[in-house]
Amino acid sequence: MKLVELSNEQSTIVLSKAELYIIRSIIGEIYAGVCVDAEEFETIHGIEKDEVLRLKHDIYEIYEKLATLKTDI
Repeated sequence: MKLVELSNEQSTIVLSKAELYIIRSIIGEIYAGVCVDAEEFETIHGIEKDEVLRLKHDIYEIYEKLATLKTDI
C-alpha cells in the first residue's frame, strides 16, 4: 500500500492486487456475518496472517497521518 495524496476531503492510495484481495475478503466475511478466526481465514482465503497484519499496519499509519492533518487545520 502506498499513500499518493492526503487531504482533509480525500486521500489517494495505491493497492497491490494482493492487498485489494485481502480487503475484499475481509469485507466479504463481515458482510456475510461470518466470524472466523485468523487460522480459518488463512485456510478459506489463502492469505497468511502476516500479510493481513502488514496491510493493517499500513492502513493505520495512513489513518494517523490523516488524523494529524485534521488537527493541524
